[in-house]
Amino acid sequence: MSPLPYIRAQVIVLAVLLAAAAILGASITAASCAVVTSASAFALAAKYRRDLATMGASIPSHRARLDSVVSGDAWAALAPTGLLVALSFVFPVEPSSGAADAAAAAAGYLTIAAAAIYISSLVDWYVILPRISGQLGPRPCRDPDPGFPYPHSWKEVTRWWYIHRIAATLVFRFLIAWALAAAIGEIAGVGTAAKFLGGLIMGIFATYLSTVSAAVFEAAQPKLLVGQTVNVRARPRRQRWPPFTRIHPPDLRGRQYVVDVSLEGVHLTGAAAREADPLPPPRFVRDADRLPLANLDSSKLAQREFSGCVGRCSGINWYCVENPDCFEAK
Repeated sequence: MSPLPYIRAQVIVLAVLLAAAAILGASITAASCAVVTSASAFALAAKYRRDLATMGASIPSHRARLDSVVSGDAWAALAPTGLLVALSFVFPVEPSSGAADAAAAAAGYLTIAAAAIYISSLVDWYVILPRISGQLGPRPCRDPDPGFPYPHSWKEVTRWWYIHRIAATLVFRFLIAWALAAAIGEIAGVGTAAKFLGGLIMGIFATYLSTVSAAVFEAAQPKLLVGQTVNVRARPRRQRWPPFTRIHPPDLRGRQYVVDVSLEGVHLTGAAAREADPLPPPRFVRDADRLPLANLDSSKLAQREFSGCVGRCSGINWYCVENPDCFEAK
């Protein structure tokens, strides 16, 4: 989620791939990606500003500096590249051989994959982080205020957190697979249909071996929501489908606070130490424990909600906007 170095690196890679796709002859793909990415960046930034105005929220200095980095990098990387893409229509490049055609196709696939990852990061930056950091007012351990902009509940925040990352991961995996298939297929001398089918099979296989399938179920009906307090009972078990690996959930004692979610698992940290009365000075938890999505059935919603954020910040949420390092790379 950090603009430096992650989002900056993503937009630089995207700009390089846009230029490569245009130069190699995939001008339509490059132009489409440039338009969709620029429009998404503009729309997400506009929603962020509208959400701040709706809630009467301010932008702390450490966030304002990084907002400028995100918007500035987008202009600096995409504007010159967009000009190059436009010129590729004026001076079109026609692939002169099968190898050149495969290179153009691979560059196009990689460009779409890079655009998907970059847009997903912008969703994190402009939609998810302002909510879980408390920048819009309520923290995840408190009920949202009336008029809280969409996604307007912690269930919807958690659900969209999964959805946009699932979408980006699927696009990335399948497009990388098709790029590889285009290159390998050209070397093997197979036709376009065989290349497409090979990429599809590789993409399905790569997705099957990942945690995306478990995340899909969580996106439909999340079991654990950001801000909830749960108990975890370690119950090792074996997967019911190949490769039948044995899953060992962490043994976490006491009530656990749900800090964030990802395709790899739900991140938890102990709640009791952050509920002391009086609260110690906040020391933000940097490294939380991870409960894999495949082992979420080891968790159960606790009877008592987290009380550490009543009155002031307890430091349990690394992403809290009161943490000056909350947007730095972890």
